[in-house]
Amino acid sequence: MIAFLKNTFRRPYHQIRHYVAPQGPRDFDSETLPLVDKDVSLEQVIEKVQIKEELPFDLKEKLAFWRENGYVVLENVLPTQWLDNLWNEVEDTIENHEKYDLTALVYQFNNTKDAKLKDIPKEKLKDIGARINDYHSASIGAKKVMTHPNIVAFLRAVLDNDLTAFQSLVFKYSSQQSTHQDYPWVTSGVPSHLAAAWIPLEDVHPDSGPLFYYPGSHKLPKFHFGVTGILYKHGLSLFSPDQFGKYLDKICAKFGIQKKVLLIKKGDILIWHGALAHGGSRINNAEMTRKSFVCHYSTVQAQPKHRAETKDVSQTSYYNGVAIYANPANLAQEDIISQGKDWIE
Repeated sequence: MIAFLKNTFRRPYHQIRHYVAPQGPRDFDSETLPLVDKDVSLEQVIEKVQIKEELPFDLKEKLAFWRENGYVVLENVLPTQWLDNLWNEVEDTIENHEKYDLTALVYQFNNTKDAKLKDIPKEKLKDIGARINDYHSASIGAKKVMTHPNIVAFLRAVLDNDLTAFQSLVFKYSSQQSTHQDYPWVTSGVPSHLAAAWIPLEDVHPDSGPLFYYPGSHKLPKFHFGVTGILYKHGLSLFSPDQFGKYLDKICAKFGIQKKVLLIKKGDILIWHGALAHGGSRINNAEMTRKSFVCHYSTVQAQPKHRAETKDVSQTSYYNGVAIYANPANLAQEDIISQGKDWIE
């Protein structure tokens, strides 16, 4: 009976205590912030990264916009043929899913627990609500896209010279995901060392459920999950992802930050701060796809090995100087989709 009462009232007790007792920090540790997030000149940021290649955008101008808004759009910076090739690979992977140990999440099939592609019906993988996890681990082409020099140059400026691309998602339809920030879920050793990229694999239509975002929301006070602080841990955090989303919508409204919808074209890329509030709009036309490749990046300092690695180091490859860790649970299929090695611009 005592154990039952403890389990029944543990969460309400801690929630009440959360509101009446002082809370912990509601922001990143200021000592860990990337240089661009500190009170330094942009000239200092640019000098540190020492980018030698010529870029198709004004780096200082983009950094100033990033600092203020928490995101940038880089236009026409990726070879569209690579993106077409990548989606053709994905479709072939789904068509021959029984060959692959890559994992996926599919709505109303395995909502919260990863399953191997070969164990998921092909029709489910083609449907709304399906996403393939870490497709880049099997695909050389995906590795090349996510580490294209134009992406890497900007990421080095907003994170650090020593980068890792450590997670990716591929999906055909809008995620229709509620408002969220990435840092509570896509965690590394240093929460402030996180950026993401959305790479559209087709032009985005307004009825396809475009990505939405709140410019400047990366500067807002962070949501406090209770005993786990600003990071979410399933089974331990006092507050749910749904409560987190409602907080973000409410605080953005309080500060007068208006939701914006992003309509960009294949070849463009959105890069956003780990604390930018964003989500996926509802699909208005079920025939409309939003083919996407989403990538997460951190620093080698914060993410020194694969998140599933039990050894001291991970098998690592480098693309344009970016560390990519092999998945220790599926080493046999690392780079098994190898057509990308022949792609040239």
